[in-house]
Amino acid sequence: MTITKTKSIIVEEKNSTLSNLIEQVNQSNQATIITVDDNKQAVLISLEEWKSIQETLYLISIPTVKDDLIEGKNTPWEECLPIDKLDW
Repeated sequence: MTITKTKSIIVEEKNSTLSNLIEQVNQSNQATIITVDDNKQAVLISLEEWKSIQETLYLISIPTVKDDLIEGKNTPWEECLPIDKLDW
């Protein structure tokens, strides 16, 4: 399942618990599970990690990407083009 809508908020209290958690998540690149009453949970990850996950989900949704990756993985090194010969 891909989450397409996101909500953005601004944490105004610099020394708040949430602000500190955001700082820790960005420094450690580790997800943090936040639990509130009645075991309602959410996961806090860095924006960089979020973008990476979204990009991965997008790429694996393209049917030919998987086949292209497998083909590339199975291509002998000698048959690969040098980076300066790539046309992109």
